[in-house]
Amino acid sequence: MKKILVPIALIAGSMLVASCSEDWLEVEQKAVSSTETFYKTDEDAESALMAMYATYADQISGNNGIWSAYIMGLNYSADDVFAAGGDCDDHSGFRELNEFRFDAGLEPIKELYNRLYKSIYSANLIVNYFGGDKADTKKKKEAVAEARVMRAWAHMLAALVYYQPPLVDHLITDDVPVNAESQKQILDWCVKECEEAIVDINERQGQGDKQGAWRATKGFAQFVGGKAALFAGDNAKVVSIMKDLVESPNYALVSGDRFRDLFHVEGDGCEEKIFEINYSTNTAAAGGTESWRGANGRGRWMVANVLNWRGDDIIGGGKNPQICSTGGWGGGSINHIFAHKMLDNDGDSYRRKATFLTSDEFFYDATLCPWADDVEAGGTLKTRAEKEYDFKRGIDNSDGSFSRSDVMEVKMMMHPNDAGNEVGDNCNQTNLCLARLAEAYLIYAEACLATGNNAEALKYVNKIQERAGSKTISSSVNLQVIQDEKEYELWFEGCRWHDIVRWGIAKECYDKVLDNIPYQFDEFWSKSEFVWVEDIDEKTGEVKIDEKTGKPKMKRKTDENGNPIINNAVPHNLVYEVRHPFKDIKGITLEFKAGKNEYWPIPQSILDINPEMHQVRGWQ
Repeated sequence: MKKILVPIALIAGSMLVASCSEDWLEVEQKAVSSTETFYKTDEDAESALMAMYATYADQISGNNGIWSAYIMGLNYSADDVFAAGGDCDDHSGFRELNEFRFDAGLEPIKELYNRLYKSIYSANLIVNYFGGDKADTKKKKEAVAEARVMRAWAHMLAALVYYQPPLVDHLITDDVPVNAESQKQILDWCVKECEEAIVDINERQGQGDKQGAWRATKGFAQFVGGKAALFAGDNAKVVSIMKDLVESPNYALVSGDRFRDLFHVEGDGCEEKIFEINYSTNTAAAGGTESWRGANGRGRWMVANVLNWRGDDIIGGGKNPQICSTGGWGGGSINHIFAHKMLDNDGDSYRRKATFLTSDEFFYDATLCPWADDVEAGGTLKTRAEKEYDFKRGIDNSDGSFSRSDVMEVKMMMHPNDAGNEVGDNCNQTNLCLARLAEAYLIYAEACLATGNNAEALKYVNKIQERAGSKTISSSVNLQVIQDEKEYELWFEGCRWHDIVRWGIAKECYDKVLDNIPYQFDEFWSKSEFVWVEDIDEKTGEVKIDEKTGKPKMKRKTDENGNPIINNAVPHNLVYEVRHPFKDIKGITLEFKAGKNEYWPIPQSILDINPEMHQVRGWQ
């Protein structure tokens, strides 16, 4: 296989939205080959295929400003994630997803929709020009099969996010997209596409075949077909499609001590990955030689800032602790209720430590979370006692760090190695994984349970638990066990929202967490008895006045070394208190509306240009 995602120009029209006005189709095409001369040879098919993968990279893993419609949209809509930030008004564009305050005009809702259908368009080009009677060589048949699987994945995701979105299985010419007849129509079509594509598609060539994780293969077709069948309610079909995948020698779970690598560059293309979008930075194509410009074309530029720890609240800011690539804005925080549940279940497992750190690990474990001053001058390691009262570590926000509790998530935070050599420390170059074997195991296990094969279900649940290093290994299996394992294993991997909707438990899950926001404190900085003095303006010599209270501002008195003077110190320890900022500050009661909020509305921008489309299921 050729290495994919090389910097190439996308074929003309790849930016066309499937639901656009017909007038847009009449724009004259500049400096491109015509369809009559381009779509002919095996080389043309491969080139078109590479253009399709480049489109998926730009549209699915690409970002709009500081956020990614795919990453934030799917994960901020779950019940076990807080959008976090500085306060309840920070990053409001995607906080609204987390709090069900959105309507059909919200930017992320429009962005993800457009990006999915642009991706589908790029796949439809291949199916249209190389499919059917024109698929007269093995290479062309393979290209068409890969395109069919990729568009099936995009349609499946569209059906999980929006209710009755269009089924666009051809190039739009004189017709316009319309709402699908039902969710099942789309999902059944996805299953059929994948089953038919399996006949011509290539297999991954063993567990070491990295490129086999970077383009659609038989394994990815089985994954998409099986997952679509699960959401269509056809568990027998799930088992028949996915049995070969979970037993395939081409894939394997990584060992527990490598679980952390799955979410960082060290795990790109590894044996557990079924399909991921491969990043390839091209600074010239992205518009300049500055590192951030190059990353913006292929990586998650500034998404790192969104998901990294809140640098303003951490002593030493940006790169302290040193596992965080740069100071961030504290988005994507783990829900405290779920974190405590996982800690009780997993204990000190590989999986739990790669998902979040406890207070002790955050402050004192130099292996899991090294701080800049863990090593003193001369190479001497600080003792635990010295770290407990260290002025150069900790969380210092007198109002409390918003949406954070007594744990610190690390799973999707950008580590220094994730930047690579060509980009800055806020440009995450880790491949974006869309399918890995652990999710396939859990989908398969759920379908086995539903079809009465409990032994097979337990076998694959145990594989997940044992690899995780969990202290809880099930001796029997039921749906609750599988629901819990999916949450532990796949936190912040875009699955939870759709699963709790499918299981019919969305409202009860959201009602537990809406507007129950933790505010985090470090007891060293919040409970120690500091000596306070008035804060004097260095330029005027006058006492600073707090605008809110009208009283003089106070600051901690320091010694000759700049360290605060403390009469009675309390060791570093994370604690939190739960507040209700929307109710208490804004007088707003947040609510999940059953029969409506399970899905996003069709974007208003699409309805405005296509009168054949309409809202359904509570959004009319």
